[in-house]
Amino acid sequence: MRLRLINPFSQPDFVTAIASVYQHAFGGEPWNEGWRCPVCGTAFARADECRICTVCAPHGSRVRLVEYWPMSTVLSDFYREMQKPDAICVIAECEERVIGFAWGYRVTADQDLTNALDAPGLHEAISGDFFYLDECAVAPEFQGSGIGKQLVESIFREQSLARVLLRTMNHSRMCRLMIHMGGAIIQEISRGRVIMTMTLT
Repeated sequence: MRLRLINPFSQPDFVTAIASVYQHAFGGEPWNEGWRCPVCGTAFARADECRICTVCAPHGSRVRLVEYWPMSTVLSDFYREMQKPDAICVIAECEERVIGFAWGYRVTADQDLTNALDAPGLHEAISGDFFYLDECAVAPEFQGSGIGKQLVESIFREQSLARVLLRTMNHSRMCRLMIHMGGAIIQEISRGRVIMTMTLT
């Protein structure tokens, strides 16, 4: 396994591979954002074989599920984020296959950030500039082997800010990793998510 800093605008093949890892990683626990009911909004794990909403079915509706994160959405979101100040993307490769990634960029703790993260009052609790770890994921079959930690450490080394900010699921692997690395939860927000900060030494 090796880590590599990439330029997504000149290396588009990597971006498609990143999007595929994204779909599979976030399609499982704890997010289960593989499929979505377009009627009731319920999310289902990617591994679920049933493509009909089991919430709507008992009420007589056979609603076909849609992808929670279609490839086109992941790609457009990724390229938009990579245009932000000081954006960085690191990938993990195994035998020339992308098996994980981490990306982030500089943010300022203001009302816009509070709104974007759905974190009421965040800009009143913190101030200044942070490196926002926007996304980090490892392909499901490689999870639990320390690759996520290596990706996080690598992307933190590549950027220049001393303070890190991220939003993740409470009690997730990322949450536990950040606490292990010296991070702390500063705010609980909607849907079981938390805002965390960490100061790099």
